[in-house]
Amino acid sequence: MRKASIFTIFLIVFVDLVGFGIVLPNLQLYGQRIGINNYFFLTLIGATYSLFQFAFAPILGKWSDHIGRRPVLIISQCGTVFGFLLLFAADFANTMALGVTLIFASRIIDGISGGNISTANAYIADITTPENRSKGMGAIGAAFGLGFVFGPVIGGTVAHFLGLGYVPIVAAAFSLTALLMTIFTLPESRKFNGDNPAAARRFTVRTIEHALVRPIIGPMILLFFLNGFAFAGMEQTFSLLIQHRLYPLPSAVEVGASLNGHHASLTVPTVHVSASFNAHRVSLTLPSDSKEYRRQQDDRASTASGYLFGCIGIVIVLIQGGMIGRLTKKYGETALAIVGPMIIAAGLVLIGIPVHWAWRWTGFLAGGILLAIGSGLFNPSMQSLISRHCSAGEQGEVLGATQGMASLARALGPVVAGVLFEYAFPAMPYYVSAALCVLVTLVVFSGRAKYRPPVAPPVAVTADAAAVSQAAE
Repeated sequence: MRKASIFTIFLIVFVDLVGFGIVLPNLQLYGQRIGINNYFFLTLIGATYSLFQFAFAPILGKWSDHIGRRPVLIISQCGTVFGFLLLFAADFANTMALGVTLIFASRIIDGISGGNISTANAYIADITTPENRSKGMGAIGAAFGLGFVFGPVIGGTVAHFLGLGYVPIVAAAFSLTALLMTIFTLPESRKFNGDNPAAARRFTVRTIEHALVRPIIGPMILLFFLNGFAFAGMEQTFSLLIQHRLYPLPSAVEVGASLNGHHASLTVPTVHVSASFNAHRVSLTLPSDSKEYRRQQDDRASTASGYLFGCIGIVIVLIQGGMIGRLTKKYGETALAIVGPMIIAAGLVLIGIPVHWAWRWTGFLAGGILLAIGSGLFNPSMQSLISRHCSAGEQGEVLGATQGMASLARALGPVVAGVLFEYAFPAMPYYVSAALCVLVTLVVFSGRAKYRPPVAPPVAVTADAAAVSQAAE
């Protein structure tokens, strides 16, 4: 029964993450379709989801301890389906105000109810023994990775053949499938026998504070936060940069010409404008429908973003699924945590630099692959180092704090990237993020001796003891 439940929760998470991955590269493009032209406000669309997820994840976690995992999974998946439907409806809004309201409402609802993965992890913890728990958690990680491989590719394909406006409805169909699977195939895992051991695993702001004051663990969590902050800024501006650089939207300028001594001027989109001067004749080729042209450019950018995100996901799955174990045994977690951010920084710089001397996708593709390699090396290595510096009794608390900081990074990173994209220049977020990754590498390298895994299992440290130790240092 436990094997069947693990397989069922694997399928549910996979299908659910496919739905989320479908819309991930397209969130900012939806905002452009309804008239949001400020890049800072466009990046707030993705940041809103992460912010509300950060705020409500502990509440859903504690709720699942009291009423069970299955009801919380059902409720969260209902919120996800409803959020995608609101996103779909935003494309048909009659006014910009209504469209903006629907888009942000969809992200808020999905963020509030976005406890799917944390609840699925708690489900696995309920039905596995400590000896085989890592295998069960690995199944969730594999489902998560595969969902982010297939989701963006499916979203890009839908945008190519049906248009960007139909992407949310396809995502809703996947999430509805996961909801029905949960209702009809997944038994409850929580055993209510008077104890509440999972409560200790739930993170709160106080839990994060306790972890951050730890002399070794606190700095490592902050490094994990910085790296996630840099990656999230890229994630929420990637499709905008592709559109800005390769599929620009029409902007109106005045085009003037002289005819028989008389000056005539027209205000036309700067794209698809051609002029031929033959004696007294001037001809202009204009797009028949500027709004339709904008939609076509959105669809092209969505398709390209989806396929590139799919490539990034494939590389991450290959590294985390097959190579990370062998690399860790050969080089150790500390070495990978040093090299990973440097590779990410190189990828960010490659994406940021406009490529005019080669194939136009060179920077995006090569940079995306480097991002995937660096992220695939750094994230599991740093999480492993944090885990190995904890005692057995505080694993859940510290790792929960780590994930909480990761959620906060996904909320704040896009906001800063949006400001830089809009008010500096489009590649600026990538250069700043690359500098942050270099900083992470330098800090890990300088402290590599203390970050190495301890030989003996660490003893649990209370918050008060940690503060005293930090003050002594």
